Amino acid sequence: MKSIHAYLEDDLRKWASRPYISVKSGQHYHAHTFSETIHDIRCLSRALLQLHLQGKQIMICADNSYEWIVLYLSITGYVGICVPVDKEWTAYDFAHTLSAIEISAVFYSRSCRERIQSLSLEHPEILWYCIEDCLPHLIQEGASSPLFLIGQPILNKTVMILFTSGTTNLPKAIPLTQENLFANWETLYRRTPMTEQDISYVFLPFHHVYTCVANILYTIISGMQLFLASDLTQVIPELIQIRPTVVCTVPLFLYRMYEAMDEILLDTLQNIRFLYCGGSFTDPKIKQYFIENGVCLLEAYGTSETSSVIALSVPGDPDLACNGVVFENLDVQILNPDAAGVGEIIVKGKSVSKGYLNRNDHYSEFDQDGSYHTGDLGYLDQSGHLYLKGRKKRMILTANGKNVYVDELEELILQDPQIHAVKVWEEDHHPAALVVSDLNEEAIQQKIQQINRLLPRYKQIRKIYQKPDTLGGRIK
Repeated sequence: MKSIHAYLEDDLRKWASRPYISVKSGQHYHAHTFSETIHDIRCLSRALLQLHLQGKQIMICADNSYEWIVLYLSITGYVGICVPVDKEWTAYDFAHTLSAIEISAVFYSRSCRERIQSLSLEHPEILWYCIEDCLPHLIQEGASSPLFLIGQPILNKTVMILFTSGTTNLPKAIPLTQENLFANWETLYRRTPMTEQDISYVFLPFHHVYTCVANILYTIISGMQLFLASDLTQVIPELIQIRPTVVCTVPLFLYRMYEAMDEILLDTLQNIRFLYCGGSFTDPKIKQYFIENGVCLLEAYGTSETSSVIALSVPGDPDLACNGVVFENLDVQILNPDAAGVGEIIVKGKSVSKGYLNRNDHYSEFDQDGSYHTGDLGYLDQSGHLYLKGRKKRMILTANGKNVYVDELEELILQDPQIHAVKVWEEDHHPAALVVSDLNEEAIQQKIQQINRLLPRYKQIRKIYQKPDTLGGRIK
């Protein structure tokens, strides 16, 4: 295992003139070579160091772009700690984050400017940079800097902080080191060997650990080419245009491809050597359709706290009921299994975070042994096949002593195809629901009212929250 800057130096020696990151302009893609990309990374790193940001926590709130990747690798490889967040975050989300950890600089897209402007006035101590306006100038300044650049060589030092939050809880800050981020590479490579001959097409948000690790960090090891999606409405046409061999997706996009399937799209998908699908559970019938039609679909299970993947399907495995085979480099156990072997999934290994920042142990899902308690229920067979069976603490005890089973309500709501994800929890001793959908608030209210008419009063959902579909995978 090497550091990020060491991998980049290797890339420069091996693949300097090879295309690395391709971005669409008009109808055509333009490629940045490894040499051009690493030059920009080094120049930007010098500029950030000249701004006295060494060792500081730097936030990225931006659209996927070439500049996002350059900024991320500059921060994690040479400068400090990167804090990537969802570009759809509200002022409320930012307020909680800025109260949880100290941020020295924020890089944001123009699309986020309206929300950012009010925050910048409230936090004059933070440096605020619009990526489109400032990054070219910073790279130019770094190019003329005489500063000698030294990478961050300590593998067990935090270089990235991710935020995960529940619908009713404050955000939890997850520190990850270079050791965490690269720990699973060798196991993944043995199972799905990616090389410089592969082409990856990326449309999932970079701020998710799933995308960030698989589509950014692992490409600086494998030498894969990256093609960035120009727009989420263009995913299927661009898949057909590019014909990638490695793709990361989530069930929502898998379902959209299933609905749009024709001979051309199927041929494109059959060309993909490894089609990873993670973020939430995949409908077994949809999974079966893709695999039986010659698509190498590999279901992945993981969490941000474990640097993404815990279990991944093995190509050619006939067991379609399992949700992946646990990585051999991880110690995955089932805690307090019942008579059927089902219990909470806990994980220990080098990819596991050391624990949430600035939180009392009473609230932590990390035990004294260093294992992460996922909150997911499942069972393991003797060959490491993992079968997910839902979430822990899925029962609501109402004020009048009635039991409400959360899975039952979620399954009922998800029968509507216009609702993409849902999470039900207890609020004031009654069910509340967060609904992920492109429908407007009024339409969602009407749908929940229709469902409530089917239920006894104690099971009816009293409060409804809406979240637009931002491809975030499962709701935590």
